[in-house]
This record gives sequence, structure tokens and C-alpha cells, in this order.
Amino acid sequence: MADNCVASDHHPCEWRLDAPGRYSREQDAREKLVLRQVYGIPGKINYYMMFAVQLRYSLSDADAESRARQAWIALRCAQPSIAATARGSRMEYSIIQPESSDVWVSNTFSVHRTENSALSLSRKIQPNSDVRLHFLPCTKELLLCASHEHADAHGMLMLLNTLCEYMAFPSAPKFDTQSDRLSRPLEVAADIGKASPRIKRWTAQMLQEWKARSAHLLCISADRSGPGVGEVGTIRLTLTTKESLDVFTSAKTSNVSVNDLMTGATVMTAKMLAGNVHGNWLGGVTFDARSNCMTDSSSQQHAATIYFVACPAYVCNPSSLLDAARQIQEQRQHFQSDPEALHISQPMLDLVNASGANVQQQQPQPVARSQVEYSGLGKLDSWLQPCHGTIEIVDFWLSLGHLTTAIGVYCYTYCGRLCFTLSYNPGFHSEESMNQFIEVLRITIANHLAGGF
Repeated sequence: MADNCVASDHHPCEWRLDAPGRYSREQDAREKLVLRQVYGIPGKINYYMMFAVQLRYSLSDADAESRARQAWIALRCAQPSIAATARGSRMEYSIIQPESSDVWVSNTFSVHRTENSALSLSRKIQPNSDVRLHFLPCTKELLLCASHEHADAHGMLMLLNTLCEYMAFPSAPKFDTQSDRLSRPLEVAADIGKASPRIKRWTAQMLQEWKARSAHLLCISADRSGPGVGEVGTIRLTLTTKESLDVFTSAKTSNVSVNDLMTGATVMTAKMLAGNVHGNWLGGVTFDARSNCMTDSSSQQHAATIYFVACPAYVCNPSSLLDAARQIQEQRQHFQSDPEALHISQPMLDLVNASGANVQQQQPQPVARSQVEYSGLGKLDSWLQPCHGTIEIVDFWLSLGHLTTAIGVYCYTYCGRLCFTLSYNPGFHSEESMNQFIEVLRITIANHLAGGF
């Protein structure tokens, strides 16, 4: 449709024209759940996403900067949903014109000519509701930052991949018919209807079981009293090619996925650092729904939206890494094989609203006890291509900012190597304690591979 035409109005979550060049729609249930997590503390942003790539190219600094800037504008036009904003229960979007693009770029694109790494820069960046791009010419790095309501992890990867493609093969931004390219929310893209009584009952039971296990949590102690800060602490661990292959082989031999196995490693690390106490780990399992979306919505042209659903999951008093892995595997397979899995968001939202609380605890607690969260992104090579013409991606990492004492462990495989990122709030955790965590995680994996447990 042209940018001043009325969008389809058969679904409340479809984009509609409000005024010339301005569009809005209702948020769907999944977006509302994510927004509760992101803005659980008024005026603050939780789960602030930072995704970075380091590039190899022979361009001059000036040419690389110019291409990055042009690529950023091209991405804004090609995937306009990156500039959508949440207001109340609605999403709003205003088209960008050539004459207004400089203002948008000045607000969202930054060049850091003296920074020596995106990792050190990431600690200084304060969370912002806009999607922003940082370019470091000295180290040839791109750092893409976004509040979680703009995209999921796979979406962020695709946005980075497209930026690299645009830098390698520059072309003029397509300012016309931007509204045609606005992304539909999951509820519309996957044609999710009303939840059945069965899935409502199952969701209520699952959430009740999850909450019942919160009385005996596997938590580790924070070594700083807070308060939390807006900074993001990040520590990386990359296994060697041989170590990674050993993990892949172990997972196959044990008949569990690599992701389930590394969930088990994270849970056992938390248990050891908690003093090997009896307790339960609370987390979740996810379902990437892009393959369930209509053809155009499942493509890389619609990366800037939330196309996954999540279900609470737990591990009860694990006796070993493999025990934890199999507990989470059973719940994941049960959830992902349910033909109504995508319908879970609405009953989940209804239950959370009725209880007056978030699924995940958002308010800092007087006792500095920290839950360990885990998220596995899988194999990234299909989302983030290593080579774009003469521009190569030589490194990648990600981090998510936490307002609370929670510690986030993020695991993925890229170019044959298994990688981990540990994200934490420096107001609650020192770098020394988090280095200890990542070292215990490494030892836990090594002991499992050696047959220790």
C-alpha cells in the first residue's frame, strides 16, 4: 500500500493509518508480555540487548563510516519496524523522509573514533528505547543496541547481517512505500487464534508448578550490595574447536541437544556456587515461530519484531549435568510438540495480569540473592553469514543488560566454536566474582566431558 493509504483493518494488531505518514496498531499478547519484562521497573529498561560484530575489510575509515551510515538509513527504510515505539498498549510508527533522515541518524547513529573495543564501550552505554547503532572505525566493529520489544535474538542477528550486506553492497535507501514493509506481530503473522480451554488449563498448571518451586531456589550470593546501575557487565568464554566438537559429540551420544546440555552445565554451575544445596532452577523454554509465519513474515525482511514464544520451565534438585539437561529437554519437547504452543501467550498474559506480578521477578530484593538465567541461540551461521563480498565477520558477541541481581548466560555456536556470554549488573556483582562463575562453568563442562558427572 502507499504510505497514505489505509492498512487492512481485519485484525486489531494490523497496522492502520492514523494520519498522513503515521501508523499504529494494538500490541499482541507476546509483545505485552515482553514489555512487562522490559519495563517492569517504571522508567527503567531491563534486558537491553547489545549485539556486536567485528569486521575485516580494506576500506578507509572514512569510506567505512560513510557506508555504515548509509547502511543504517537503508535498514531504517527496508525494515521500518525498528523505529516503531510502544505507547501504552499500542505500537506507533512514523515514516522517514529524505529531508528528515539526518535528524534520525544524528539521534541513533554514533561513531566512536577513539574507543579500543565494542566490549569496553558497551559498559558505558545507557539503555535507550530507540534502536541504535555504534560504529568503531579503529577496531572495525558494529554494535547494535535495542530494547527487547523491538526484536528477539534471532531478529537482532538478521538485522546485523543485513547491515553488513548493505555495507558491502551500498544502494540508495528506499524511502517510498515504507508502510508496505512494516512487520506484522506474531499473532497476525502466524494467524494465531483464540486459546482453547485445554491450553488455558495447561498454562495455568504449568505456571502454578513453576511458582511452587520458587520456595527453594538455586541462587548464588551477590558480592555487592547495590543499588543496580545502568551499565552492562560482560564476560566471554569461547571453547576451542576441539572442545566444541567434544561437546557436540557428548550431546549426540547422550541423546540431548547441545542447548539442553549447556542448560544443564549452567544449572550445575549455579548449584556448585550456591554450595551444592538442594534447590530448583527456574527458567524457560522457547519456540522460534518464524517457520510458522506466512512466507513474507518469516523472511529476513521482517527481523525487527518478536517471533518467538516462551514457556516457564524448571529443573528440580539436579543430581548431575545430564540429569538437569534431560529435565529441561523433556519440558522443551513437550512444549514445542504441542500443536497449540503458539497460543500460550494470551493465557499467560491473562494469568500474569490477574496476579498483578511479572512472570520473572523484576524488583530488586533486600537480600542479594541472584538467579542464573540461561538462553541458547543455537547455531548462528545461518543467521549471520561470515562473508559479505569483501567484508568478513571475524567475531561476534552479545550481551543483555539486567536491572536486577540476575545473571544471564547466553550460549551459541558460531563458525564451529561454542561460545558463552555472561551478562550481569556491576552494581551487584564484581568482575572478579563473575570471572569465577565463568571459570566454574568451564570446569563443569570439562568434568562432564571427562566423565566426572
